[in-house]
Amino acid sequence: MLTANRIRKQEQVAQMTFDLEKTIQYWQKGAKYDLGVADAMFKSKKYPYALFMGHLALQKLLKALVVKKTKAHAQFSHSLPYLAEKSKIKIPEKILIRLREFMEFHFEARYPDTNKAFYRKCTKAYTSEKLKDIKRVFKWLNVRL
Repeated sequence: MLTANRIRKQEQVAQMTFDLEKTIQYWQKGAKYDLGVADAMFKSKKYPYALFMGHLALQKLLKALVVKKTKAHAQFSHSLPYLAEKSKIKIPEKILIRLREFMEFHFEARYPDTNKAFYRKCTKAYTSEKLKDIKRVFKWLNVRL
C-alpha cells in the first residue's frame, strides 16, 4: 500500500521528468486528429459521434493549454468548462457558453441508452451547425498555443 508521502514523491518525480513541449504537442496533435475524425463521422452520417469527437478534440486542446500555462500535467477531466478554468487563459464569455453547451455531446453520445432524444436531435443540419461552432472554438483556442 502506498503512503501519502510516497505518492507525493512519485508525483514530484513525474513532474520533474516530463517534457513540457512534447506533452503540449501530444495533446495538440491528438486534438487535430480527433477533429478530423469528427469530420469523417459527419461524412459517414454518424452524427452523434461526430459531435462526441468534436468535444474530444476541444478537450485535448484545452489540456494542451493547461500544460502550457501551468507547466504541469493536465487534470483527468472531460469537463470543458473545468479545463478552460484550469488553463488560466482569459476566455470570452461567448466561448465559455459554447464549452458548457458542448458538454452535452460528451455525455449523450457516450451513454446513448440514457437519452435517445439526443440521437434524434442530431440531424445533419443540427450536427453541421454544431461542428461549425466547435471548429470556431477550436480555432480560437489553437491560436493561443
